[in-house]
Amino acid sequence: MKDKSRILLVIAPSFNECRRTAMEFDLDFDKVERMRFLHRVPQLRGWTRGTPFIALRRDHWPEALDSTLHAMQVKGQLRIATDRDLADLVKAGTAVATAAMAGRGA
Repeated sequence: MKDKSRILLVIAPSFNECRRTAMEFDLDFDKVERMRFLHRVPQLRGWTRGTPFIALRRDHWPEALDSTLHAMQVKGQLRIATDRDLADLVKAGTAVATAAMAGRGA
């Protein structure tokens, strides 16, 4: 039977910044198979509608990446991850408030 677990996108301008973002959200790297690290505009295309993502410090991103992510949010293609999306991916005993961390200017 196919695992219906949802993928979490970790978006940042570089792979290393994706990794840092995941660490700041205290994600469990033992569950990395449920995460995708995206750092280029073309990688934002083709995801299932409503795919959750996390991101930090978007005010420091290249304009093209930030604008494309914003457009994908407006279309509903991607959405900011909720605590429920992250519940199975964070290390045991960790609680993260996500809403303020993924938006523009965060």
